[in-house]
Amino acid sequence: MRIRTAWVFLTTMLATVSAFTDAGQGDSAEMGSGMPVTEEIDLLEILSRHALNSTNVTVWTRPQECMDLQIGQYAALTLPTHQAFGPRFADEFSLLMQLRSSQPEERALLSVQSPHSHVLLQIRLSGHSFTFISTQQRLYEFPVRVLSDGRWHRVSVAVSAGSLALYVDCVLVEDVKWGYPGMDISTDSLLVVGGIIEDSEIPYEGDLRQMTFLMGDPNAARDHCTLHLPVCEHLGRPTPTAKTLHHLEV
Repeated sequence: MRIRTAWVFLTTMLATVSAFTDAGQGDSAEMGSGMPVTEEIDLLEILSRHALNSTNVTVWTRPQECMDLQIGQYAALTLPTHQAFGPRFADEFSLLMQLRSSQPEERALLSVQSPHSHVLLQIRLSGHSFTFISTQQRLYEFPVRVLSDGRWHRVSVAVSAGSLALYVDCVLVEDVKWGYPGMDISTDSLLVVGGIIEDSEIPYEGDLRQMTFLMGDPNAARDHCTLHLPVCEHLGRPTPTAKTLHHLEV
């Protein structure tokens, strides 16, 4: 009788523990599903595969060095946005780039265009500025002088619901507060690197060593030079100095 009673007690306890564990796992799963998920999109790697069929575009690959995507005059790399980003473009993200260009004129580096030819996202450079354009022609122009000097620069953009920030060579240029509810970028669109959207534009000409989107993680831009350098990167982190800060300002 004692053996039977002990067995019933043990069975009841095991059932209770099992039910508690399953409930805990369910709660954890729900909590986990609510956490932001970061997805890394190596756009440079994707573009390099399309470059083989493009005119005036060269992919340089050297042993133990970063891949260099060289975009010549009037060259354009295009692909459907969903091929790179899947069914959804996150409202919050970081864009990490390493680029080199010597053009003084304003030119479009990256564009996302809707089927109705509306600009959903665009990155523009000039001899004195970096311009971020989003849906409904919302834009902000950051004062930056160095992005047309023909040298390599690390550029990162942080896009979140409350702010837009730009970093150049590990230095914060400006953190702009804004209240946009979302980017509203559809992946039923066309992604263009280089090239032109309108006849009056000047196409980008230069080199790219990194173009990475961290979808869902606007903080990655802040850590670009410490946590998100390409594996092949040999350059040391630039040390921000008074001279560097002076050149970043107008």
